[in-house]
Amino acid sequence: MSKKNDATPLAQKQEVKPEKMYPTDKLLMSRQLSGYQQDFARAVLKEPAYTIAGAKAALDKAWKGEG
Repeated sequence: MSKKNDATPLAQKQEVKPEKMYPTDKLLMSRQLSGYQQDFARAVLKEPAYTIAGAKAALDKAWKGEG
């Protein structure tokens, strides 16, 4: 007897959690953003909180002159 194959991939079964938001001041002092010049980062990150990925994306976009 063969088992019935479950067609749903494992990735779809896992609950997707939203990324954690961090206060901008904490991000500016974090190791995650240590590669960015702090004055530049402070000028670009105007929102009260960001995800790590969101903050990096905003900084990269500004650095490339796209924003």
